[in-house]
Amino acid sequence: MRGALQLERLHTTFLRMNASGVLYVAALNGSALGLGAEFAWACDLRVMADGDYFIGQPEILLGIIPGGGGTQRLTRLIGTHRSLAAILEGKPFTPAEALANGAVDQVVAQHKVLAQAVELAERFGKRSKGSVASAKRSVYFGGSMSLEDGLHVERAEFFTRVMSKEGQELMLDYMETTDATGELPLYRPDAYAQALASGSVPGRHSTHSTQSTRR
Repeated sequence: MRGALQLERLHTTFLRMNASGVLYVAALNGSALGLGAEFAWACDLRVMADGDYFIGQPEILLGIIPGGGGTQRLTRLIGTHRSLAAILEGKPFTPAEALANGAVDQVVAQHKVLAQAVELAERFGKRSKGSVASAKRSVYFGGSMSLEDGLHVERAEFFTRVMSKEGQELMLDYMETTDATGELPLYRPDAYAQALASGSVPGRHSTHSTQSTRR
């Protein structure tokens, strides 16, 4: 009974991470098996050290199966067949295999893992926290539903952001800039590059919009 309660708390924690506007980046400077791998799968992005390391789910070799979400999150990351084959065999991925399969996002030298994870967190952290939360909920929860139900989740999250003060300010600024310049800002490579770097589209009131986005 105690084990079931602990597992339920673990799942609750991971689900709160998935619904949060905070970006979680796993910095894997070594190997991760079992629950360690499941923690990484529960994060939003994963940076893994290159070298003689591995990540995976060996539970089948102990006569059990993953219990911390491995069968669900790994499947959503790399697809049903590859996930099933990996879990049935119990053999972990090397860093190169994990990257090729989509189980991690980047593989870098071990001494660069933490810095790269921080760089990713800072880059994505410039996006609207409310929009990050809505996008994560749409993908993590809506993406595992039927198409019809998933679209319902997306629609609800979309209107939440469209009606927010932040969304209204940025969208109105985008429209005003388009009217003033006669072109859509995101069709300009320089404006798009600036938007990716700052986390919001530059416009006539870009300073105000960026400050609003970071609140």
